[in-house]
Order: sequence, then structure tokens, then C-alpha cells
Amino acid sequence: MKNTHFWSRIFLFLWSVFLLNGTAFGQAQESNGWGSVWQERMTIGQASLDEAFKIAQKGNVGEALSIIDKVIASSPNNWRAYFLKAAVLTMAKRQAEALQQIDVSIRLARRSNVSAALLSELYQSRGRSCLDFGRYADAKHSLEAAAHLQPADPTTLNDLAWMLATCEDGRVRDGRRAVNIATKACKLSNWSNAYALDTLAAASAEAGQFNDAVKYQQWAINRLEPEDRKLQLSAMEERLRLYQSGKPFRG
Repeated sequence: MKNTHFWSRIFLFLWSVFLLNGTAFGQAQESNGWGSVWQERMTIGQASLDEAFKIAQKGNVGEALSIIDKVIASSPNNWRAYFLKAAVLTMAKRQAEALQQIDVSIRLARRSNVSAALLSELYQSRGRSCLDFGRYADAKHSLEAAAHLQPADPTTLNDLAWMLATCEDGRVRDGRRAVNIATKACKLSNWSNAYALDTLAAASAEAGQFNDAVKYQQWAINRLEPEDRKLQLSAMEERLRLYQSGKPFRG
């Protein structure tokens, strides 16, 4: 999870899955991490939500919200409708309302007995949104809930470790715990994922283990996929210089 605003990127993901009914994608820091949230097309209000999505993408937030509210009125237990509403509200910078809608979506998804993986992704979305809004304690709670639901998923673990290692709020940071979680994520990804190694480096620096931080950051740089190097190399090299100078990174 780097500094790109989460919800502005999630709309590109939602668009592809709504139209193509595609599968998930994702890598730790740069992924949206939504996985199967939108993999199954909705049966109730699908056409209306598709329309609302397209309208919101054009910037017509009020019209999109009106359509979504009609779907909710006719199908009040439709957790995906609340989820989409949260995204649109965030576009309108109505952050507190957006988080309320995510909470409703999570509550209804639980009642619907969705899979642990999907529920974990909902908690991840809430956690990342809370980070965007500066609500760090709430973000920690949500990402811990996601990791509890998916304890063997490296992306989920990586998100939690990254926050514990780099959060601007010192009351949330926990370098030692971040190292443990990030190490598990690296093991689960066979020490081949650049983003997991990037997180372990940040965690090591927060824990004061700067030699390890330099080592893992160099590994992360070496393991970047060619398509990721253009976007990530500069930032990773900057973090490497921080660790070489004995300084941790703040996200």
C-alpha cells in the first residue's frame, strides 16, 4: 500500500470485473486486494448497479447515488450495493459516510455467510480506506480482522505488516511484530515477491535492524518484475538509501 489513493484505483478494478466478470489480481503494496469481492455477478439490481458504476466514473456522483439507493430500497440486504455506495461516497469526499456504508456491507456479508476470503477482502478495503482517511487505529483493527480470516494469505499479511512498519502514528507502529508477520508473508511467497520483501525491509528498519533492512530492500529491488520497475524502482531505491543511513521509512 503506497501513497496512491485507494478508492480512485479501485474503480478501475471494479470496472473490469463488472464488465468482464473477471478474476482477481493483486500484489501487496500496489494491488487493490479485492480479489473475489466482485467476481460473482449480482442477480438483484445488477443492471442498475452497472449503470450507477458507469455514471459515477463520469463524475455524476449524485445520479449514481440515486440509482444505488433505489437498489438498496428494493433489496436492503444486498451487501454489494452498500459497498459500491461507499466507493461513490468516497469520490464525493464524504468519507465518514463512506465508512458507514462499508460497515453495513460487512455486516450484511457476514449474515450472507460469504467466504472467509471474501470477508477478509472487505476488511482489507475498510482498513485501506481508514489509512487514506488518517484513521490509523481503525485501520489496524480492520487489517488484523482480515489477517485473522486469511492467516495464510501473503497479500493480507503484507498489508498488515506494512502498516505496522510504516504508519505515521507511532502508537500503531510495532516493528518487531511487523518483522514476524512480514517474514511469514515472504515465506508464503517463497521469498520471491518484491513487495513482500520491501515490507520486510521496512519492518526491519522500524525494529532497528538496519543491516537486514538494507539486505531485504536490495532483494526486493532485484526481484521486481520488469513491468513494475518503472513505477516502483525509484521509491524502493529511496527507501534503500534511508535504511543505509540508519533511518526507517514512514508511509
